[in-house]
Amino acid sequence: MIGTRQDMHVHSTFSDGRDTIEANVAEAERLGLRELTCVDHVRAATDWVGEYVAAVRAVDNDTPVQLRCAVEAKLLDTAGDLDLPPGLSGIDAIYAADHQVPLSDGPHSPREVKGLIADGVLSGAEVVQAIIASTSAALQRHSPVVIAHLFSVLPKLNLDEREVPLALLEDLAEVAADRDARIEISERWRCPNARTLRPFLRRGVPVLLSTDSHRSDTIGRYSYCTAVRAELTDAGSPVAS
Repeated sequence: MIGTRQDMHVHSTFSDGRDTIEANVAEAERLGLRELTCVDHVRAATDWVGEYVAAVRAVDNDTPVQLRCAVEAKLLDTAGDLDLPPGLSGIDAIYAADHQVPLSDGPHSPREVKGLIADGVLSGAEVVQAIIASTSAALQRHSPVVIAHLFSVLPKLNLDEREVPLALLEDLAEVAADRDARIEISERWRCPNARTLRPFLRRGVPVLLSTDSHRSDTIGRYSYCTAVRAELTDAGSPVAS
């Protein structure tokens, strides 16, 4: 199912967002959104998660918007490791993101991997398989997880999401369903597409609308997300109103 009056991925000044949690929630209220997820980037050395959770919960006590508190961490490797600080508590979800290319020996920059593909050291198919394997393993090692902007790294490698084998998508969707995970459509990254999402919808995996906003004046504004949602609706997929 895909909701509408929501934005499930918004950054604040706790990481690389321009505006405070309070300002982001005020904009969500002004737009009449029902749901908002505060999501800020973390790394293994991040030491402010407790303060962040407390700030979100304080605002949550004084807003009609259903507010959630999440962190975003990059996929590190095909074993499913995430760049997370120890002892997370009070978090509603972990957003697992392909900011770099997670290979068996760790994360690699898109520029490096693009060069490896050009040199014939890696194939595009192997890179796609690594991203799928990393995401699948992360779902099995962590909970609850939202798959964040799946395949956002592919354009940086001159790879096309439309060429990802359907069998790999089916396998990942099966794991997501088994692990009660969710997946987002990202306005900022313009991915994943309807083809990618259909296996998830068939298995009842919730699909979230997200702007990945880093400033309050882009919260809840959609074009790519609504186009994908319309394509899924036209194709008869189980999309909520």
